[in-house]
Amino acid sequence: MKPLVSIGLPVQNGFSDGSNKDLAVEDIDLSKTLNAILKQNYTNLEIIISNNCSTDKTQDYLEEISKTDNRIKLFNQKKELSWAENFSFVLNKSTGKYFRWNAADDMISTDYIYHNIQFLENNLDYVSSSSKCYYQNKPEIVNSYNLDKNLYHRIKGFFVIRDIAHNILYSLVRRETMYKTIDFSEDYFAVDWTFDLDLLLCGKFKTLDKGHVFYGTKGLSKQKRYIDRDIYIKKKIYKLFPFYELMKNLFKKTIFLKELSLLEKISIYYSLIRMNLHFLKMHRFIELKKLLEKIK
Repeated sequence: MKPLVSIGLPVQNGFSDGSNKDLAVEDIDLSKTLNAILKQNYTNLEIIISNNCSTDKTQDYLEEISKTDNRIKLFNQKKELSWAENFSFVLNKSTGKYFRWNAADDMISTDYIYHNIQFLENNLDYVSSSSKCYYQNKPEIVNSYNLDKNLYHRIKGFFVIRDIAHNILYSLVRRETMYKTIDFSEDYFAVDWTFDLDLLLCGKFKTLDKGHVFYGTKGLSKQKRYIDRDIYIKKKIYKLFPFYELMKNLFKKTIFLKELSLLEKISIYYSLIRMNLHFLKMHRFIELKKLLEKIK
């Protein structure tokens, strides 16, 4: 029997066209995203959709289309959740052997699930896989990477590709492995990267040549005001180490690991420090420079 695959689709305002600047997202058409899922040639799916208090036509659309396909399980939230809580909600409602998050502005090819199920069923040492991917702002570039060597090289390899790491967060994952990772409902800076690293601690990741996924780049997480939210700067330690929570989690989970040598651990922790310094240089110092220029 074909294993059940759960697709979790958290959404808020899935039909924004950019005209309402008060909305968190722009240029998104939820119908295209959902149709791409419904048309998968692998049909043993459950599609869990959490409508997070949308103020556009999202709820009306979802209630109508959910009547046409019994694989859709629709939840209309009564109280607004954070984006991280909404992601966690659809995961906790899932029952499949495999799970995949699908953002409201991302589209997968009709053969995406089929090829990734085939791969994971035949390669038990991999915890997740995805297909080659493209980003909306650079559609001509094909992104493909594998993190499938030993643990040290998986972690170090992640630091190299972290800026295009969507393909790990939105990969097809063995659902039992998801519960060995961090609590995704805790909204802190780089919680998605923390999740990615937790997955890599559990096993290998593969990008397949077959199938593809197209990632939108105009959602909340790509906007400057997302980085500047109060929740990401509420602790003093975040001023010096914006990736503090990620650092703490990875340190706790690797410090006593026999799979890593002392030198490998030092190398990993050094990469964490460099990642913080790079972010401060790219964001905080630039903001300070602009402020000083205004004062002059």
